[in-house]
Amino acid sequence: MKRQSQHLRPLGMQWDNKFLLLLHNISLGRSFFSGAILYLLIVGVLVNHLSVLPSSSLINIHIRQHISIDNTLHLKLAAADNKHKEGASACLLVNDENPRLPEWIAYHYHTLPLRSLTVAVDPSSRSSPLDILRRWNDTGLMEMQLWNDDDFLHEIDAATGAKMKRIEVTPDVHGHRLRQNHFINKCMLDFKQRNKQWVLLIDVDEYITFNRIDDDNNQEPDFPVEKAPDGIPTLMDWTWDSSKGVIEGWMIDNTLSSPTKVATASLVSQMQIQPGGVVTDSTGISYYLRDDRAFRDLDALDQPPEPMPTLKYVVTNVGDELCGEIFNDVYNEHVDESWVCLKVDWEAPVNEQKKTNIFHGGHVVEDLQQRKYFLEKEQALWPKRLAVEDAKEARERLPRVDERKTILDVVKEESNRHGYETMGPCIEMPRLRYGSFEVQPEPATVVAAPGEIDPKDFVTLRYRWHGAKGVYAYGKTMIDVSQIPTEELQVEAENVHAPLCHYCARQVWHYSPQYATSLFRVNHYLDSFEAYTYRKDVRVELRQSVDRYNTLAKEGNHSMDTEGSHWLQEFVQDMGSENAKMLLAGVGSFPRLDWSLSKILWGK
Repeated sequence: MKRQSQHLRPLGMQWDNKFLLLLHNISLGRSFFSGAILYLLIVGVLVNHLSVLPSSSLINIHIRQHISIDNTLHLKLAAADNKHKEGASACLLVNDENPRLPEWIAYHYHTLPLRSLTVAVDPSSRSSPLDILRRWNDTGLMEMQLWNDDDFLHEIDAATGAKMKRIEVTPDVHGHRLRQNHFINKCMLDFKQRNKQWVLLIDVDEYITFNRIDDDNNQEPDFPVEKAPDGIPTLMDWTWDSSKGVIEGWMIDNTLSSPTKVATASLVSQMQIQPGGVVTDSTGISYYLRDDRAFRDLDALDQPPEPMPTLKYVVTNVGDELCGEIFNDVYNEHVDESWVCLKVDWEAPVNEQKKTNIFHGGHVVEDLQQRKYFLEKEQALWPKRLAVEDAKEARERLPRVDERKTILDVVKEESNRHGYETMGPCIEMPRLRYGSFEVQPEPATVVAAPGEIDPKDFVTLRYRWHGAKGVYAYGKTMIDVSQIPTEELQVEAENVHAPLCHYCARQVWHYSPQYATSLFRVNHYLDSFEAYTYRKDVRVELRQSVDRYNTLAKEGNHSMDTEGSHWLQEFVQDMGSENAKMLLAGVGSFPRLDWSLSKILWGK
């Protein structure tokens, strides 16, 4: 059966069941007239509250009569110019994001360019983005889908692609992560089946942009170097302990006969914490942070040096547990492709302090019983990366914000220059946090409809102070789904920051991609305290904390972005003042969201 969500449709059937049950429970002794009045009263109230009810509460049959627009949508798309078909796609999981969504869609329509969007609504959301998406759908310039849990929280039969059993999600942080992971991959799978290519995976408070090298005094992380400068010791197998503000690792230099485990004092700056970076601690001692993956790739083996089991798709669990698919298991005779976990002593001599998160395979490790295993050389799965000098030149070529080049324009140009494999299938992007310090929008950002479209309602224009570059953990990605095998998208994503670790460059996933060598970045806006506390999700205690907000605000007020942004002015010019006003309606407005009606109907 063809999935109904290939065009906008109401979210779920949960309310319908409760609504019918409510009507069924009306006393049969009451008159038909009274029942009809009650029915019309409830439907009337619901229609007037569509923008503030939980999305799973929309009435299927009645709303379909209003927005069954699939026929007109296809007609309009057929008439649209080609540039409206060849853009990027995106997946968004939202929760009470209506005040932010108009800006997010318009910005990425203009700068990416975004042309297809799938939005899933968290069940705890008190509002629906239906009207916002419908406005765009009606223009014929974008394809919109609105999903709920029923569209993606299910297992898939790898052979047939059919839906299987429902995946249960708990109402806590773990459940929130599980929902995110399943949505990301099912959304990418849907775009792949619709012959789309690049899919952006960020949140509604995040905006992709060019990672230009600043011409002003904003300090940039140094470009990484291949070997330690003279007189500076090297740290191998190093890790950053953010809770202590120190780096731990194994120090090697000409004066030591073997590696010595050390910890730095607190660091003067976190900006240079990257493979190939040089950091200095508070005592004045500098250390070179070796790129352990690149170093070990140099002597990685293509085949095991002697008969032994091989592990593929290797990951590490908590502690010293190493897991993967095993082949040729001469020890325990597991069937090939069985998933096994081993206990490994990483400090044993044969293991040479290696950790799977800092090398790409092609090496032999021993478990606690001194049994040897070969970890498959997986470099072929990962995209090549631009050489440091090439990345620097590419960043210097990045367009200014007023040059009207899109993200995909640059992806195509650099792919043609250096080869597709340097850009895809997964582009990892560092994030830069923007704080709460407001600035007056520049005159160039004021648009042609004064009093109707106010630049102060847009976070991308209102906030231009940001944190230190290169220190924000957890990057985001844009993935070319046309290059990803279907079976890889039929399972849960690894996580929202590195959803496909075997097709993105493997890294310690909670570290940000290298800022200095990245062509694009994701600006993450904290926004006002009102906006920060607006969402009521499973992390509500953190989102209501003034102390946490102030801490994040302080981290995001390091220096000012002096380049500014012209996107809104250009968007209004391209769309026309009236169309822009219609598409941006409600931006930056945070209405009170009320549970009163849902309490009447649901009893909670």
